[in-house]
Amino acid sequence: MVKITKSLSFVASAACLSTMLFMSSCSKEDAVTPSKEMAVTNESSNLKINPNGRGNGLSSIYVASTNGPTCIGCAPIGWSLKIPSRDATSSLIAYAGSPLKNWVLPLDAPQAGSAGSIITVVNDAVYTGEAFTSIHNLEKGKKYKLTFIVSTTSLNEVGGSSPYAEKATVSLKYYPPHENYPSVIKKTVDFTNKKAQWVTESIEFVAEDTQYSLSFQGSSAKGETRLTYANIHVGSNAVEVLN
Repeated sequence: MVKITKSLSFVASAACLSTMLFMSSCSKEDAVTPSKEMAVTNESSNLKINPNGRGNGLSSIYVASTNGPTCIGCAPIGWSLKIPSRDATSSLIAYAGSPLKNWVLPLDAPQAGSAGSIITVVNDAVYTGEAFTSIHNLEKGKKYKLTFIVSTTSLNEVGGSSPYAEKATVSLKYYPPHENYPSVIKKTVDFTNKKAQWVTESIEFVAEDTQYSLSFQGSSAKGETRLTYANIHVGSNAVEVLN
């Protein structure tokens, strides 16, 4: 029994020594480290790295983009339409994306990588179309820049084509404390000699509140009784921190 116990003890000691030698032969190169290919990011997220941000370094400044399903009365997520019976989300080639309602002149993509859907507001002599959204999570006292892209298009109709809108206006507003009326910043685009083409504009502002409402309106020429169409494209990164 003594001889058997000693033999087993020797075998166990040899196995342990072999294991230790194998483990010590592993180099640093054998260790598993994360590679660039292993890192997963959500490029479609509206949360972007912001070196000037607070907390976890993610910027939550957010304005909803105008990308969404096309139809009359359809509003992209985060947007609302004043007259859903005719305001719409459209494609670059047709009002409300309908193959029966093509633009006389199709629009180019408003910006690289755009999904190609836009908001269209419809105007007449009495009513102006309008679309609304909000800019969230601004920091009071910081300066921001909102970039937007607008156009007017003409619709193929029986017996001819519709007139173009005369102007489009983008407004930012907030309600100061204890005030009954909002503070408004406006930018109006005149479409004279700018038919069926995108016009890029911007509004710079110092945030007086953490949230602003954004509205887009079109307008027809004075005395115009037929419907006119004005469009806006807003990208998901339309708000930029200036300082």
